[in-house]
Amino acid sequence: MGDQAYIGELIAGIVYLTVGVRLLRLSQRTGEAPEQLLGAGFLWMGVSSILYVLPTWPAFESLWTSLALAGRVAYLPAPILFALFTRRVFRPGERWGSWLLWVSAILLVSGFGLSALGGDLEGFSISNGWFWLEWVGYTAPFAWAASEALVQYRHARRRVQLGLCERLVCNRYLLWAVFGVLQTCASLVLIPQYYVYETTNQFTAIWDILYGGAVIASLVMIGFVFFPPAFYRRWIERTDPTATAAG
Repeated sequence: MGDQAYIGELIAGIVYLTVGVRLLRLSQRTGEAPEQLLGAGFLWMGVSSILYVLPTWPAFESLWTSLALAGRVAYLPAPILFALFTRRVFRPGERWGSWLLWVSAILLVSGFGLSALGGDLEGFSISNGWFWLEWVGYTAPFAWAASEALVQYRHARRRVQLGLCERLVCNRYLLWAVFGVLQTCASLVLIPQYYVYETTNQFTAIWDILYGGAVIASLVMIGFVFFPPAFYRRWIERTDPTATAAG
């Protein structure tokens, strides 16, 4: 990736690690599995992001391929943990949810392993058919999270009218859905980005900017979900979520 994408990746790594540690500490107090799953997922995303940006520092430049491979390995648990979170929170007891979880995990791990064995250690070769298995495996969990959160947001808007749901909770469903959409968009941007890299051996600014923008925008969503500033909380409490166009 180019400088724009790496800046976004570095910021993302710091935010992911911060949120991950906070959620894991919260899970120690509450003993709740959802916080543990999300906390571990964000933690692995943070470790992966940091490993990806290390080669931009002169001291680690010679380790580009090794660190890229390490970043891929570190990222593997994250989509699986997010899928586990979605399954447990939104679709408990649904058999198809378990199937989606397992299919995503199998595609992710097998795609990674077979592409690496085929010589694509960095994971940038879209001409390698195994790339697409891995891509679906790490994209589907975020698309699933987005769709489930949107469904819950629709339900929560109705509950707000009845006084059965806090407006801030309702808004968090929407923010989580947008986070999932932005993560999915970032995965989509990787396709042309990697195509250009494979054919020209360099990353282009436009795809770097789009990728970095999607990642940074998703971080803003995370910030409002887990660290909502006072002014935002006040604004949400004064806003009627049912005043927006009905979905």
